[in-house]
Amino acid sequence: MTRYFLAVHTRPTPGRETEYHRWYDDFHLDEVLQVPDFVTAERHVLVQSEGSQLLGPGSHLAVFTITSDDIDATMTAFRHAQKSMAQPACLDADSVALSWWRPLGSRTASSSPLVPDSA
Repeated sequence: MTRYFLAVHTRPTPGRETEYHRWYDDFHLDEVLQVPDFVTAERHVLVQSEGSQLLGPGSHLAVFTITSDDIDATMTAFRHAQKSMAQPACLDADSVALSWWRPLGSRTASSSPLVPDSA
């Protein structure tokens, strides 16, 4: 199985932030996780952005982890499921942007600082 990520950038409709968070946390994450091969969901709020027209105040990111042997079939299943997913008024529809990602590699920071060799 190969691991993938679906990143979904959104913003709440101004003045409807509480409703947006309730919808996302209490309904939408579970709705998406019912799509085959979707295994985890995380939500994030933008702290700062530099140089992106997509991101701005109030931007949020949902990251869904997917494990699949056939990502094309998984994306097709997601698009089919999307047709029945609610688009509530608390979601700024113009802010929605989806992107699919496959990891290329990873590294972990060392737990001890690098010490140069003494001469």
